[in-house]
Amino acid sequence: MDNHDYHNLGNSLQESGRFDDAVAAYTQAIELNPHFSWSYHSLGDVLLKLEQWEDAVTAYRKAVELNPDFSWSYHNLGDALLKLERWEDAVNAYRCEIALKSDFAWSFCNLGDALTQLKYWDEAIAAYLKAIEIDRNLPGIYEKLGLALGQTGSDLNLVLQYSEWQVTPENRGFYLGLGRSLAKYDRPKSAIIFYQTLLTIMPNCVGVSTELEELLQEQEKCVSVALEEDRALASSRATVAQKPDDCWSYYNLGAVLSHQKYWEEAAAAFFQAIEINPDIPWWFYYNLWEVLVKQNKLDEVDKLYREVVAAKPDAFWPYLNLGEVLTRQGKIEEAISCYKTVSYQQTLGVVTGKMPVLQNTVKSPNFIIIGSQRCGTTSLYTYLAQHPQILTPIKKEMDFFSWHFHRGIDWYLAHFPPMLPGTQFLTGEASPSYFDCREAPERLYSAFPEVKLIVLLRNPVDRAISQFYRLTDLNWEVRSLDRAISDEIERLAQNPAYIIGEEPGNYLARGRYIEFIKNWLAFFPKEQLLVLKSEDFYAGAATTVKQVLEFLDLPEYQLPEYQNANPGSYQPIGDGVRDWLKDYFTAYNQELEEYLGRRFNW
Repeated sequence: MDNHDYHNLGNSLQESGRFDDAVAAYTQAIELNPHFSWSYHSLGDVLLKLEQWEDAVTAYRKAVELNPDFSWSYHNLGDALLKLERWEDAVNAYRCEIALKSDFAWSFCNLGDALTQLKYWDEAIAAYLKAIEIDRNLPGIYEKLGLALGQTGSDLNLVLQYSEWQVTPENRGFYLGLGRSLAKYDRPKSAIIFYQTLLTIMPNCVGVSTELEELLQEQEKCVSVALEEDRALASSRATVAQKPDDCWSYYNLGAVLSHQKYWEEAAAAFFQAIEINPDIPWWFYYNLWEVLVKQNKLDEVDKLYREVVAAKPDAFWPYLNLGEVLTRQGKIEEAISCYKTVSYQQTLGVVTGKMPVLQNTVKSPNFIIIGSQRCGTTSLYTYLAQHPQILTPIKKEMDFFSWHFHRGIDWYLAHFPPMLPGTQFLTGEASPSYFDCREAPERLYSAFPEVKLIVLLRNPVDRAISQFYRLTDLNWEVRSLDRAISDEIERLAQNPAYIIGEEPGNYLARGRYIEFIKNWLAFFPKEQLLVLKSEDFYAGAATTVKQVLEFLDLPEYQLPEYQNANPGSYQPIGDGVRDWLKDYFTAYNQELEEYLGRRFNW
């Protein structure tokens, strides 16, 4: 067989889906004739399908070296470089393609994607507009253009500068699609300009008047929120001036600044808070870490905490905070080592005299308090932690099976105490984010199918109000209660299957308990799930704790007192809001009672 035979064989194998065999055939063809560009191009195509991006780049580069006039090799080279996140090289490849063939919409679209990653916004806008001129129905193109425009001060004039189109009825789809995209990407003022321009030439354009009116109303709401945010920022700055040595003054200032997207100043405030007092559980405040990541400040925090733990090798919270830094940097193995060190120290201090020898055998959880938020989980966990046969992990909330599953099971288990096999100690955690996370039941069952689960459920009206004021105290929520609820009603109306995440809010969605109970019982048998009523717990903590200990097969243990570990306080809520919330939750509460066969009397 000569090189053409092997090349044709590669084509047949590729068409039949036998990609590995096709690679072998094309490689043989190249060995027989290393100057035939088409074999390199075809080899690159197969390697793309196998997601072997580096090898594909090598093949396409050889193809364009041998035949610099074939545009398709440049295009596919650009695609492989995009996968490798080599943005500058991808830009060059697409530009070479466009110089040879300037009528393929995807070339301009992909060029825009690479330019967007490089934050060359005006050039990206020009590329996306050219793609739209070629194909107005290109999937996702309006969102891409809207995102790029959302990063600049650009509006209608810039679009017209790059586009030869006039504002005509024929271009209605372009301006309508772009207006909607701008509205989505926080450019409401520019979106309004597009809608108003469209209405000047087509005053009866179906749907545009309604969308414009909704956008204008949203703008009025934004003005109201901006006033609230300005007051919060002024107050936070005043507090820092009064208490310049208080870490919480700087933390609260950082939280308010981050709400208003003053990222650089927010990061500086958060870093100042850590520097003033590195010996508190900063790992818990996820908004702080998100800003530090965004502003590339993790290396500075890393350096600070390494100095702290070097000076205080027996420290507890600095080790955990360093573990958070390492985790956020993607240094999972080093973070695991950090967690194991502090876990060993904690367990050694608790069990001295109770256990002969500590080993590196890590205990997996026997029980988990899965939720719900603001229902008493912190208090229950605190009471259980004082039982002589319960050893706690180094964090109460790991949020592993909800938000941090990608960090791996070894990262999770590193938080738990090491102990000898066969000992009588139990361990468990409490992450209220698990209860309303759709993926958590299946993930948890796959890892620990015999774990016992505890859930506390509180009157959803009280739970929603308590959560709102807790987030307000943390400066994670700056809206009024009425505004927060109306926003969520609108969001749920648009997307009833809305997925609850880390972001503030979800005051209504989290209170629809029946949806989450069904999800948990689809995986775990009823005897492994203990459902407690928060109001009973608040009225008689000792009785509820006794019930939990029986569920865990542990002997009764009385505490001297049962003090609320995470209290909240706020002004009384008007009857109108409370009655509305009660009506909202009534149907969900009734379904829950029927499903579980018990009364909650909410």
